[in-house]
Amino acid sequence: MKISKKISITGLLVIVAVLSCFTFSCRKASEKASEKLMEKTLENATGQKTDVDINGQNAIIKTEGSTINVDYNAKAWPKEIPGDVPEFTYGKVKGVTTTEIDGQKVWNINFDDVKEGFVDKYDAQLKEKGFETVTMKMGEKGGSITGEHEKYTIFLMGNDGTISLSLGLKPKE
Repeated sequence: MKISKKISITGLLVIVAVLSCFTFSCRKASEKASEKLMEKTLENATGQKTDVDINGQNAIIKTEGSTINVDYNAKAWPKEIPGDVPEFTYGKVKGVTTTEIDGQKVWNINFDDVKEGFVDKYDAQLKEKGFETVTMKMGEKGGSITGEHEKYTIFLMGNDGTISLSLGLKPKE
C-alpha cells in the first residue's frame, strides 16, 4: 500500500470519527443534510467518491475500497470477530465501529462500566490464545494492552470505567 494511500485512509478514519460524533447528535429531520455535508467533506479530504447513509444511531460510510459502519446501538461483542480472539467481558458494550479497507477489517468497540482489574484479566486471556502482549497499568482502574498474534493486532486502553478496544486482522502475505 502506498504511503499516500495510507495517509488518505488515516485521514478518512480521523474525519469519520470526529464527524460521526457530530452526526449522531442530529435529529431525523437533518439526517439527509448531514449525510450530504459528510459526503462533501470526506470527498474533499480524500478525493474519493463517498456515500453516507445515516439512520438514527447508525451510519454507513462507503468510499472506493472501504466501508465504515458506525453502530451506537450495538450492545454486544460483534459476532463476526473470530472465535480465537477472547471476548472482552469486563464491561458493557456501548458502540461498535467496523471498518473494512481493501479487504482488511478493524473493529473498534467502546465499553462502559468496566470492572477494576480488567488489564490483568484480559491480558491473561489473550496470552492463553497465543497473543504476545505489552501492558501498562494505571492503578486498578486503568491501563492499556497492546497484543500481537499471527493473525491479529489488538489495542485496548481506558480508565475510570470506560475503555476502547481496537482489533484488526493482519494483512495476508
